[in-house]
Amino acid sequence: MLLDARTRTQLEPFLGTPRSVADAARQSGEKPNTVLRRVQRFAQAGLLEVADSVPRRGRPIRLYRAVAEVFFVPFEATAAADLEAALAGREAWVARQLRRAVVRARREAIGTWGTRIYRDERGRIQVQMAVGPDADVAPLDPDGPAVLSAWRDGLELDYPDAKELQRELFELLQRYQRKHGAQRYVVHLGLAPLAPEDRA
Repeated sequence: MLLDARTRTQLEPFLGTPRSVADAARQSGEKPNTVLRRVQRFAQAGLLEVADSVPRRGRPIRLYRAVAEVFFVPFEATAAADLEAALAGREAWVARQLRRAVVRARREAIGTWGTRIYRDERGRIQVQMAVGPDADVAPLDPDGPAVLSAWRDGLELDYPDAKELQRELFELLQRYQRKHGAQRYVVHLGLAPLAPEDRA
């Protein structure tokens, strides 16, 4: 249950904070009966417990809290066949969200677009998102949407440069994560050394 993104979102109001069903419903915008059924299911699964109760006329208000401040789910407890499948399962939902958002933003800004395959000036085959046979999508167009979906499987770096890129990407992500703007974005950063069998 904890590896499901929707479950984590639903459990979040109770993580580290005792809350009533009514409070959690207000926070999520859902109906109290919907949240109550979910709370009962989480309590039955051992994820929530009654942490306190507030006296009132009639039945007291129960305050629920997650049974732990931190949950750790070992790989062996998952249904995944191996670690690669576990990672794929964990990333699948947000990866779909990213693809859907990129396509929607580009469609609204560009209209029709496709793939351009050509040999560059260095003699390498390039595969680029394009608006036509002679023009790639310009990701940094000042009037275009703030979207980026870029993959590079041909970076040739020494270990110190790879570690520096890793550090810079992580620090950049942290810097922007501290901002609180009007629009919510999904971001994915990835870097890993390719083994010989991984290379096309």
